[in-house]
Amino acid sequence: MKWTREAIVNKQELSKESTVYHYRLLKRIHYSTILNLIYWGFLLSILVWELIHLRPYALLLGMAFLPLLHALLIYLHITLKEKRPLTHWQFQFRMPWLGLAPTNHIGLKRLWGLQLQVFWITIMIIGCFYPWAPIDMISLFLVHVWIFLPRLLILFRLRKHMSKGFVKLGDKDTSCYSQ
Repeated sequence: MKWTREAIVNKQELSKESTVYHYRLLKRIHYSTILNLIYWGFLLSILVWELIHLRPYALLLGMAFLPLLHALLIYLHITLKEKRPLTHWQFQFRMPWLGLAPTNHIGLKRLWGLQLQVFWITIMIIGCFYPWAPIDMISLFLVHVWIFLPRLLILFRLRKHMSKGFVKLGDKDTSCYSQ
C-alpha cells in the first residue's frame, strides 16, 4: 500500500466540496510572560503617577475608550472599504492583541496596513481634541501607543514575509505561515 498524500486523502474520503489547505510555518513569535508583566507594570506606574497628580481620569478613560475606538475603526474599514462581514474577528482582552483581533488566518500585508491605518487615524482623532485638554490628550496618546507598540513590533519582525505571509494569532504566540 502506498503512503502518499493521495492515498491518505482518499482513505479519509473527503467530500468533493472539501478544501485542503497546506500552510508552511515561516516564523513564530512567542509572547514572553516577563515582558508582559513589565509592560503592564509600565502602565501601572503611569497610573500611579497620574493618581499622585490627581488626574487619572484620562488614563482610565483611555483604557476603556481606545480599544472601542480601535474596534470601531476596524469595523468601518472592513465593512465599508473591503465590503466583508466581520465574522472572523473577535474582541480579545489579552496583550499584545488587546481589542478587536482576527481569529482566522489573515494576510500579513492586509493586517499591517489595517493596523497602521488605525494607529494613525487614532492619533489624528486624539490630536483634534488637544487644544481643549492638552494634558489629558497626552495620557490618551500614551495609552494608544501602549496598546499598539507590541502589535507593531510583532508585525515589524514579520516584515520580510509581507508579500506571501499569513498571520495566525494564538494565545501564546503569533505565527506567520505561507500557503
